[in-house]
Amino acid sequence: MRVLSGPVCLLLAMALALLAVAAACGGESFSLPTPGPGGETVIRIEMRDNFFSPNNITIRANQKYILELRNRGKAPHNLRIAGPDLEFDTDDDIASDVIDGGKTELFPLEMTVAGTFPFRSDSHAVEMEGTLTVWAKPTIPPPTPSPTPTPEATPTPEASPTAEQPPVSTIPPAAP
Repeated sequence: MRVLSGPVCLLLAMALALLAVAAACGGESFSLPTPGPGGETVIRIEMRDNFFSPNNITIRANQKYILELRNRGKAPHNLRIAGPDLEFDTDDDIASDVIDGGKTELFPLEMTVAGTFPFRSDSHAVEMEGTLTVWAKPTIPPPTPSPTPTPEATPTPEASPTAEQPPVSTIPPAAP
């Protein structure tokens, strides 16, 4: 049997301690979104009596989502998102149906306007609220091409004789 000692034993003890702390802390579990039947992203939201979990959600503009609204409380709840006017109970609100305790509803959502929008449950309008952040992918303009350098004029070399030419006579030849 091999006995662990020194740094190996210390690392093992630290790893076990971290696992014990993580297990004791508990807290809100997080799972990655799963794809919906049409390729939508499914976001699970639990509604309990007086709170949403999670209560801060970030999505992309012009992308389809399905909100899986799980009412884990006893009271009926809904999800109401204030529209672009950021006011509740106006014509631009987006709202789910009221969901009885213990029930789940799938709520399709596609936001076309980027921004930060408050949401709430109408039955607990003050206590049960959250924030939906919708972001649009920034459009990055194509880089401006650098100006092409203008070639500088190169001087034309002067002609220089490459081979000696015979002299040209300007005297007419004599007649025979």
